Amino acid sequence: MNRKIKIITISLLLISTFALPLVGCSKKAKTSVPTATATTDQTSMAATYKDVVFANVTNDNGAKRDLKMNIFKPQGATKATPVLVYIHGGGWAMGDYQVDDAPKNPSTTSPAKTKPAAKPTGKATDQIAGDSAYKVFKRVLNSGITFVSIDYRLNSEAAFPAQSYDIKGAIRYIRAHAKEYGIDPDKIAVCGNSAGGHLATELATTGGIKELEGKVGGNLDYSSKVMACVDFYGPTDLLTMANEMDLSLQPHKEAVETHDSPKSNESILLGFSKEGQGVGVLRDIRDKNETNSPYWDKVKLAELASPINNVTSDDPPMFIAHGGHDSLVPIQQSLRLKDALIKAGVENIFMSNSKAPHGSQGEDVNNAAITWITNKLLAK
Repeated sequence: MNRKIKIITISLLLISTFALPLVGCSKKAKTSVPTATATTDQTSMAATYKDVVFANVTNDNGAKRDLKMNIFKPQGATKATPVLVYIHGGGWAMGDYQVDDAPKNPSTTSPAKTKPAAKPTGKATDQIAGDSAYKVFKRVLNSGITFVSIDYRLNSEAAFPAQSYDIKGAIRYIRAHAKEYGIDPDKIAVCGNSAGGHLATELATTGGIKELEGKVGGNLDYSSKVMACVDFYGPTDLLTMANEMDLSLQPHKEAVETHDSPKSNESILLGFSKEGQGVGVLRDIRDKNETNSPYWDKVKLAELASPINNVTSDDPPMFIAHGGHDSLVPIQQSLRLKDALIKAGVENIFMSNSKAPHGSQGEDVNNAAITWITNKLLAK
C-alpha cells in the first residue's frame, strides 16, 4: 500500500515538473506578437487600424459624410509591407468597407429569429451583394501583405464619377500615409468583386485621366495608380449588359428590366433614372450616333465609366475571374475585357468556373487569384 502511495506521489511530482514550464510558455505566447507563417490563418483578425477616415465628402443631396477604411496589418510585420486594397460589391447600391467584419446585431442573428434562406429563383436580384470574395482576398495577410478595405459613395448618394473620385482618393491617402501604416507605397494593388470589380478595373484602366481623378481627400501630389488588379465578375461595359446576357440564364425581358430600365443600378449610377430614361435609352442614342441629343453627355459618361473603353498599353497586369452561370453580370463582359487587354499588350489571366454563379468562384479560382496577386506584390 505504501509503495503504491509513493509511486502515485512521484508520478504527480513528475507531471507538475513538466506542466509548470508549459503554463509559463502559454502566458508568454499571449503577450508576445505572433509571427505569420504558412499555417497561420489571419482572415478572422480584427482591423489593426479601424474606421480610418480618409476623406470628407458631400453627397448629391448636400449631405456630408466621412469615407472610411479598415487597415489590417499582417501579424509579426516589422518592415514596410505591400498592400492589397479591396473594393466591396453590392451593385453600387449597398454595402460598405466593413463587409463580413461588420458588427453583428444579435436580434437579427439569433437562430430562433433567423428566417430560412429563400430558394434562389435564378433572378439577377437574388445574386446581388454576395461578398464572399472579401475573406478570399483577406487571405493575403497570411503571406505578410497588408489588407485594406475601403468605402465609397453608393449610387443613391452620388452619381458617377463620385465613386471613382472616392477610390482614387483612398489610394492617394494610403500612399501619402504609407510610413505611418508601415506600407510600401510602390506596391499597392487593388481587387474587388461585382460592382467592386467594376470600380477596381476602372481604377486600373484610368490612371492619369484627370476627369476621373477628383480631389477627394486631397493628397493630390500622390499618384492613384496601382501595380496590379484582380477583378471578380465585375461589369466592364455599362451600356451592353442586357444585350450580352445568355438567354439560357436569364430571359431578355428580365435582363432589360435589370440593366436597361430607369430603376436599374447602372442607370442610377449614371444619374439617368427618371421616367423615360435608363441605360437602354443611352445605348440607343449611342448606336444611332445622335450627337445632337440632349443626353449625349450621359452617353459619353457611360462610356467613360466602362473600363472596356479605357484600356491602354500602360495598364497594370490583371487577373479576371467570372463564373459561367452568372445571371447578373454577363461573362461576355469579362471576355471582352480580356480581349482588349491582350490587344493592348497588357498582361492578364482569365479564369472561369463554368458552374459558378455571381458569387463564389470555387477554391481553384480563389487559390489561383491569391497566388497570382501575392506573387505580384512580393516580387522584388
